[in-house]
Amino acid sequence: AAAAAAADAASAATTTAAPWGNWLKLPSPTQLSSASCLVREGLALGMALLFRILALFSALASAEGFSPEACTEMFATMKKLGGPVPPGEGVPGCVEVCSMVKELKDYWGTSHSEMAEYSCSKGKTYGCVWEGVPPKTLADIGC
Repeated sequence: AAAAAAADAASAATTTAAPWGNWLKLPSPTQLSSASCLVREGLALGMALLFRILALFSALASAEGFSPEACTEMFATMKKLGGPVPPGEGVPGCVEVCSMVKELKDYWGTSHSEMAEYSCSKGKTYGCVWEGVPPKTLADIGC
């Protein structure tokens, strides 16, 4: 507690001695530590999700039959039928890609427009549609 009080006092002394005066009051090291911890955790979770998506795209790029065009066709069939595609028309990996697109969009919501736009652009590339009655489209998740 004494060390924290000394750090706060040093921070306050540094802030008042700054040439720009008191209008820029810096947070104490204790405040900065807890706030930046939350920001770092949120950013780390978002980046981990992004890296999972990129790894999945990379792995699926070499999968037989998997392509943005094949996924778009499969999801168009799902939307037209109003439910799952017939067994022989499924393309391995498409559902997983679109699940990750939705996870990324749900995670970032509107708080980080660049990441939300990125997820929507990937969803559009793969023609993502999600199972439901009726199937959900990109517009339904806010894209």
